[in-house]
Amino acid sequence: MGSQEERWADKLAALEKWADEVDPADLKLMDTTSLKEVGRLAHQRDEIENELVQAVTAARDDSWSWAMIGLMLGVTRQAAQQRYGAHIAELAQSQ
Repeated sequence: MGSQEERWADKLAALEKWADEVDPADLKLMDTTSLKEVGRLAHQRDEIENELVQAVTAARDDSWSWAMIGLMLGVTRQAAQQRYGAHIAELAQSQ
């Protein structure tokens, strides 16, 4: 998936590519408030997702079952394990 910095660099590169290729005659003044809100919320989502990975990892380290973690996430045991199991394994290998 890449780091958050890599994802932002990819977004910036895509925006720069678009800016280089756009015809100025096609541009019009637009209110960017809604687009900025999308970006702000996407950034918050990424931060929250990182915190969730850490919290799920801590819960597993504290011997909580996938069923209990899934219950707290509002998903099934299987969904919780599928979503976070690989992240936990990846963190364990990096330490």
